[in-house]
Amino acid sequence: MTKAIEQQLIENISVILKKSLTADATLADLRGQKKATFKAIFTTDSVFEVSADTFQPYVEELANDLLQWQESKDKDLLIVLVKKIEKLFTVLANLEQSYSH
Repeated sequence: MTKAIEQQLIENISVILKKSLTADATLADLRGQKKATFKAIFTTDSVFEVSADTFQPYVEELANDLLQWQESKDKDLLIVLVKKIEKLFTVLANLEQSYSH
């Protein structure tokens, strides 16, 4: 069961990485048009420890959490990891929907 969970996490993070690269390019374009002036994608009270105005630092945190979980198999860490994946998927989907050309 753990292997199946691990594989699903890796697949989800891989999809998030691809989507985040596109999203960061979109954000750079919007910043160029002065349409994206926010300081962070997630608020300070989110499940993420990092705070950034691009997606890459959040993806890096996710990858680090995955590595920690792979070593520990800690259930609480898995729960946080899944929450982070859900948040990123939601925000990336909303951005994609709002700014798809």
